[in-house]
Amino acid sequence: MFVYAWLGIGLLAYYVFRSVYLLYFHPLHKIPGPKLAAITYGYEFYYNVIKGGKFVWEIERLHKIYGPVIRINPDEVHINDPDNYEEIYTSRARRREKDPVQIAQFDLDGAVFSSITPETHRQRRSHLDKFFSKQAISNIEYLIHDSLDKIIKTYKEAYQSNNVVNLDAGFAGLTADIIYQYAFGFNPGNLDAEGFNESVRDASNAFFRGIHILNFFPFIKVIMGLMPLGLLRLVSEPAVTLVKEREDLYARSVAALERNQTSVQQDEKVSNSRGAILDAIAGPHMPAHMRTPVRLMNEGLALAIAGTETTARSLSVGTYHLLTRDDIRLKLREELKTVMPTPDTRMGRTELEKLPYLSGVINESMRLSTGVSSRMPRVAPTEALVYKEHVIPPGSLFSSSHVFILMDPNIFPNPHDFDPERWIRAAEKGERLDRYLVNFSKGSRICLGMQLAYAELFIVIATLMRMFDMELADTPRETIEFARDFGTPYPEKGNLCVKARITGLRLLICFSHVKESQPNAVHAFLGMHCSPKVVDQSATSGFDEGVINANIKYPNVSRIMANSLKSNGTAIPCDSY
Repeated sequence: MFVYAWLGIGLLAYYVFRSVYLLYFHPLHKIPGPKLAAITYGYEFYYNVIKGGKFVWEIERLHKIYGPVIRINPDEVHINDPDNYEEIYTSRARRREKDPVQIAQFDLDGAVFSSITPETHRQRRSHLDKFFSKQAISNIEYLIHDSLDKIIKTYKEAYQSNNVVNLDAGFAGLTADIIYQYAFGFNPGNLDAEGFNESVRDASNAFFRGIHILNFFPFIKVIMGLMPLGLLRLVSEPAVTLVKEREDLYARSVAALERNQTSVQQDEKVSNSRGAILDAIAGPHMPAHMRTPVRLMNEGLALAIAGTETTARSLSVGTYHLLTRDDIRLKLREELKTVMPTPDTRMGRTELEKLPYLSGVINESMRLSTGVSSRMPRVAPTEALVYKEHVIPPGSLFSSSHVFILMDPNIFPNPHDFDPERWIRAAEKGERLDRYLVNFSKGSRICLGMQLAYAELFIVIATLMRMFDMELADTPRETIEFARDFGTPYPEKGNLCVKARITGLRLLICFSHVKESQPNAVHAFLGMHCSPKVVDQSATSGFDEGVINANIKYPNVSRIMANSLKSNGTAIPCDSY
């Protein structure tokens, strides 16, 4: 008992002296903030682990009390000033490093994302940049269209059966299938699976929801990594899915190294094929310490995670708002008709990004979806960061949360409103509103996959809004609102979920080879059940476009009409707008 008493006294004395040091002698002791946050990580633990991803909102509350600069834990300062953002996330001219503690929780050693120093980051990223340039992404837009065709097929089937479609699962399946094909050369088939393979999303959600726990208790992932799969399945089925994904990418990494161990010439050859990314970073031109199966696996996982969730969320949030605002959706469709004259016109990002209203829709979709929701602390090893009267010493952690900029009412009036025209108004005034669209961060560590994300957003939203009429099904706004921070935004309850019912089917009918007896029947059909509009007409042919309404008296008549025209004309059923 005597020994335990002295041990208790010793621990108490340690925490007392440590608290005194943190409050009065630590390099950050002059930074305002609650004293409890200054002396213990328990403050953050309570809000992020006990309350579940709520620390971001506590930070917002503290800023209202203490001002734009606050100390949020013993070693980190948070700055809430949109015009100071680029002082934190800077170009290569000013040295910034990542926080090794935060990076460790992702267990992605060797990946570009996990690079602590600028030198390491530059070395790793230089081999990937060429694959994610705007031109490179333009060259693989066919992958986006191929995946989108599968979603279109599913939506048509859902229309015929009057089934509800899980939009967010489809978008996650689409972004995952695209990055896997581009990076690894194989299609995981999420869009071919029933329900768009939601088990993969369950695993992804389990990973993100465990981030805060792993941050405070990193030994948990070590223990889970040592468990046999049978035992791990009893603990967490999603964890088994993640383990199998790692094993699969490890095997593919080994195979890539074996394929690319002959010569630089062979390396250059495979680097121009599908699956180029994995083969390129496995090539003989790479430094030996970077050509290991574990590093390649981790780089692949980082690409898969980054290339799936954030873009899928932006697509889901944007589509949700478009389905709640008929005025915005109809205005968008009128603009889309100027470059997509028929419902099945395929367009690339280069043409679509010239459309101001669509660009506003994309920007609002990104702004309201936030992107990465967690803080991304930086360290200036040799530079003191000066903000007004505050001096943050070299070696200190500092951060700025995206959501506070994206939802700042001084920059974006009525920030919760989905308002594409705010971007048009700003452009007319010569204002650079896009400076505050920080979803991809800024500076030398700006998101590697930004161009791919933009291409997916422009092509998917434009295509679906041109082809389909939908209405939300069992999707209140709360299901898309950012309420909890688990690395990416989560709603107050459950996971992001956007469901819709396909309510119309657009027909494009070519009359150039239709029997003479059929046009009148077609026109009569369109007149009864559609909103017909002549798109193009000449002396020899004509095209009629109409929306098949879900409330028609004979729900199967659209299929009967389409089938009856196949042999003598062209009937292309597309979802309406």
